[in-house]
Amino acid sequence: MRTKRKFTILLVPSSPQKRVFSISVPVLVLSAVFLASGILLFMASAGAWSMYRFQQVEQESQRLEMENRVAKSQIQDQENRIEYLTREISGIREKAGYVQSYLGLKPQGPGGGKIGQGGVELTSQNTALSSKSPFTTIHPSAKTPKTHAASLSASDIRQLDADLQQMVGALQGRQEKLDRTPSVSPVDSQGSWISSSYGVRISPFTGKEQFHPGVDIAGAEKTPIMTPAKGTVTFVGKDGPLGMTVRIKHDSVYETTYGHLHSASVKKGQHVDRGEVIGYMGNSGRSTGHHLHYEIEKNGKNVNPLQYMTDWNSDNLVMLAE
Repeated sequence: MRTKRKFTILLVPSSPQKRVFSISVPVLVLSAVFLASGILLFMASAGAWSMYRFQQVEQESQRLEMENRVAKSQIQDQENRIEYLTREISGIREKAGYVQSYLGLKPQGPGGGKIGQGGVELTSQNTALSSKSPFTTIHPSAKTPKTHAASLSASDIRQLDADLQQMVGALQGRQEKLDRTPSVSPVDSQGSWISSSYGVRISPFTGKEQFHPGVDIAGAEKTPIMTPAKGTVTFVGKDGPLGMTVRIKHDSVYETTYGHLHSASVKKGQHVDRGEVIGYMGNSGRSTGHHLHYEIEKNGKNVNPLQYMTDWNSDNLVMLAE
């Protein structure tokens, strides 16, 4: 029979008079103690690691939840902005339709005629997060619900831009036409008056009836004469009974004449703008006093200049000598 192996531990006191103690422990028991201690140490380490990982996962989950709430808030803000901009642009489309109708223009682009209309859906595809975003897989609730509003496709925006460009071009053309249409008096109404009106009159030279193709505006010598519209000077010089004369071609429709000037301040070929001084009132040519003879031709025919002197009132119109 084999003897059981043991480990003996001797406790020897420092004093020889004291007794020596010995402890014998079987190897099997000692091995079991060491094994149990290792198992307990492993379990304690595993528990601590599991607790650490749990805390990490909990913190990550809280971080993702916070990011998810921020993302949902941003999506809602985006939805609100899109709805606001959609309403604003729809209003612009409606106003553009009114302006086009007033200008007699046709809407441009493949959707012509639909300016001012709207009312289809704006779905979540316009505002949802990308499928690559972690929020859409970890937190599906972050997806945006459908929003009902008037949508604007890329073609709608292009059409609206084309229509607005057309209106801008038309308005610029009309503004240019207005700029070249005589609409104000060539003489300041303060200190001047109509001394002879347009049409049939008694000639101050012959005493007989004659047609007067313009109006005579009397005033002080060297009163500034201004062009009533944009144009190009076509003539500067003496013109028989009209004396010193300036003529301006405004466009293919209107041409104006200024006679009896004291002097001219422009040259032939010069471009002038409305309100620019072109000369000064005088008494040149066949004249009975200082005044301006002012004519307007429309499509080659004389018209009454008073109809184009919108800045004058009734007090300035006629002060004829009896």
